[in-house]
Amino acid sequence: MSSDFMSQAVKDISFLRAVFVITMPDCLLYSSWLRADSQWSEEEVAAYFGDLFRANRKGLKALGSWSSDMQVTIEAPDNLIIMHELTADFVTACVFERSAALGMVRLHMKQLIERIAASLPDFQSEQRPRGVRVVDFLNRYAPDPHAVLLRVSLRTRLPLELLEKPETLTPEQVAQVEDAAREILGLQELSL
Repeated sequence: MSSDFMSQAVKDISFLRAVFVITMPDCLLYSSWLRADSQWSEEEVAAYFGDLFRANRKGLKALGSWSSDMQVTIEAPDNLIIMHELTADFVTACVFERSAALGMVRLHMKQLIERIAASLPDFQSEQRPRGVRVVDFLNRYAPDPHAVLLRVSLRTRLPLELLEKPETLTPEQVAQVEDAAREILGLQELSL
């Protein structure tokens, strides 16, 4: 995403201080725009906002109110920060002046999200095998990603070595892994 695109996307939002597009789950800066008077380290802010978004996601899961379409709003003394999940691979964080009207911020945020989401690369997850997408989804959203495959192995009785190579799963095995994923995450359907 070019800096010209970002400058054009934010040009009419006078109370916007910065926009960060962050890759998930790595929390790396993909693209950004900062107002000329900003002194922030873009990479550092992106890493912290990505971690914050991931922690929020886990907190909502613990409360049983998690959704793959969520937005986080932080009202700090000087800034209004809104983070939104664009796709499974990208989150955007926008920093507005605290004095900006919340209704106007939400309106501009919605428009900005649409512009940015439309310009993101398409990884065409539909072309990846379903087993790979299910395991990726589990690794991204499970409360214990370091042990989730072991839990799936115990529930499905499929060898861990097989689950570590999800592209080799048969359709029946993929169905078993999906059932286990829904149980682990407490979801009726996986958003793949």
